[in-house]
Amino acid sequence: MNPKKLLILVSILFLFSLNLLALNDSTKVKCWIVFSDKGIIKPGEKLTNVPNALELVKPIISERAMNRRAKIFSIDDRIGYGDIPVFRNYIDEVTKLGIELIAVSRWLNGVSAYVTLSQIDALKKLKDVSRIFAVKKLYKQSMLDLAPVYSEYLPLMKMEADSLNKYDYGKSLNQMKLVNVPPVHNLGITGKGVLIASLDDGFEWRTHEALSRLNVLSEYDFINCDNVTAREKNQKYPDTETQGGHGTATLSSMAGFKEGKLIGPAFNSDIILAKTEYTATETPMEEDFWLEAAEWAEAYGADVITSSLVYKIFDNPYDNNSYTYNDFDGNTAITTIAGDMAAHLGIVVCNATGNYNQTDPPSLGSASDGDSVIGVGAVNTNGKIAGFSSNGPTSDGRIKPDVVAPGVSVYVAKMGEGNRYEYSNGTSFATPITAGVCALILSAHPELTAMQVREALRNTANNSATPNNVYGYGLINALKAILYFGPVWSNDVTVDVSNNTMKISLSFAANNIPNDKSLKIFYKKQNGKKYKETVMTLVKEIEQVSNAGLYEVTLNADDTDYYFSYTDSKGTIFEHLKK
Repeated sequence: MNPKKLLILVSILFLFSLNLLALNDSTKVKCWIVFSDKGIIKPGEKLTNVPNALELVKPIISERAMNRRAKIFSIDDRIGYGDIPVFRNYIDEVTKLGIELIAVSRWLNGVSAYVTLSQIDALKKLKDVSRIFAVKKLYKQSMLDLAPVYSEYLPLMKMEADSLNKYDYGKSLNQMKLVNVPPVHNLGITGKGVLIASLDDGFEWRTHEALSRLNVLSEYDFINCDNVTAREKNQKYPDTETQGGHGTATLSSMAGFKEGKLIGPAFNSDIILAKTEYTATETPMEEDFWLEAAEWAEAYGADVITSSLVYKIFDNPYDNNSYTYNDFDGNTAITTIAGDMAAHLGIVVCNATGNYNQTDPPSLGSASDGDSVIGVGAVNTNGKIAGFSSNGPTSDGRIKPDVVAPGVSVYVAKMGEGNRYEYSNGTSFATPITAGVCALILSAHPELTAMQVREALRNTANNSATPNNVYGYGLINALKAILYFGPVWSNDVTVDVSNNTMKISLSFAANNIPNDKSLKIFYKKQNGKKYKETVMTLVKEIEQVSNAGLYEVTLNADDTDYYFSYTDSKGTIFEHLKK
C-alpha cells in the first residue's frame, strides 16, 4: 500500500460520524479523537526539513526496523509523519477533561476513549482536535473445539514418520507435511534471523516444554500496560482461567519445538508477543490494542505479524452498529488500516479470514480484507476446504482468502500444567502456520520485501493458476516458496576441524540444478592472495528436488577464508558468504 492510499484510507475512516441523537449523557461511546498536527510538525511535511524531528523518532524506531524499511524506501523516505509521537500537550488536554484513554496511535495521530455526550462537546472546543469519530464494531471469531459436529474433520489419513526427516515431528507431522515444511527443515532453514510478532490473547510460553526455549525478545500486555503476557489476577482487567489459551496454542503451531511431539515451521525465529485480546468480555477497545500492537511491532523491527483475531460482535452495550459486509473493502476497519500500514512499512502481515463458514454474502472479516494483508483460510487433513473457513471476495471484489493452510486437527500445545497437547480447529491455526512459512521464506531470502514474500507464497500454492474465493491461490508449499526467488543455502555452515583438516558442510537447493557438481567452494588462507576452487560433494539428497541436499568438502585447516558459488543451467552465478 502506498502512502497516498494510506491518506485516503484514514480519510475514509474519519467519515464515520457519531449518532448523537441516540446518546444521553450517561451513555458512553468509544471514539477516536484525532489531532490536527504533531505540535511543530504538520501533516505532509518532510521530516528532513523539520529541526529535531529525527531526534524524536530515534528512541522509537529501532535499527532493525530501519533496516527492514531500507528494502523498500530511499534513505529520505524511511522516516515519516506517522513515526512522530503524538504531541504530549494535546494528550494532556484530553485527559484533563476526565477522559480515561484506551489507546494512543502515532499512525492515526490520535487517542481513543469511551466518552459521554458532554465530554464530546468539551472535546469539540479544543482547538487542536480536528476530528472525533465513532468506529463501527467488529465481530470476534470464536475458538473451535473438537466437538462431535466436527468429527468429520478428524485425521483421515495417517502419515508415518519419514526416515529422511532431520526432526521427529510426532503428531504434528500431518500439518507440517501438508505444507511441505520438513524438506525445508532438512535444508537447515528453520526461521533463523527472522522476527515474528504474534498478536493474541496472551501466552503461557515459559511453562510449556514446546515453548520454553523460544527466543522471545520482548512481550507486552496492551490491555493492562505491563510486560507480562501470561495470566495475572491483580490488575485492572483480571484474566480469566482461559486467558492465554488461544495465544499459547497459535504460538505453538508456528514456532513450538519438542522432538517427538510438536514442531512448528519457524521454531528458530526470534519472537515478540503482544497481548491484545481480553477474553472476559468483548468490547471495542480490543481493536485499538491491536493497532497499538502493530505500531509497536513495526517499530521494534518485526518482519512478520501473525494475528488470529477476527471480530464480529461485542457484548452489550456495544453490540449494535456492527460492520456489514460492505465495510470489508480493505479501507474501513481500524485493524485493516493498521495491517495495511504495517505491510506498507515492509512487514509480512498474516491474518485469519475467520470461522464463519462458506456463505453468501461472503463471511470474511477484518483485518484479512486488507489489500496488502495475507488473509488465510483453513483446509482439513486431505487439503479440502474446512466447512467453517470464511470465504471472499472482499466487498470491492478482491480475491480472499489469499491462501489456505492446515486448520483442522492441528496439533498444538495446551495451556496449563503438565505439558499437555491437543488437536484444535480453526483459521486461527492456519494463520500462524502460514506466518511460519513466511518466516522460512525470509530466512532463506532476507533480501525480499513483504510483497515479494506474498508473491512467492501465492504463486507456488496449488491453486495459483485459477485463484478463487474459497481456496484463494491455494494450499501453501514451503519448499516451492523458498525456491521461488532463486537458490537457497542453509542458515548455518558446519565446520568440523580434526588434526590438520577441516570438513565444511552446508545444505543447498535450487530449481533445476544441472548436476551434483554445480556447487563449488572458493577458498584460501587467511592472508592468501588468490582463491582456489573445488567442487563440493552431495552426501545426502533431500526429497523432491534433484541434486539438492547436504554438501560437504574437506580442506586444509588453515584454509579459513572461503565462499560458495553455484552456476545454474543458464550460466547465472550465485555466490554465498563472499566478503
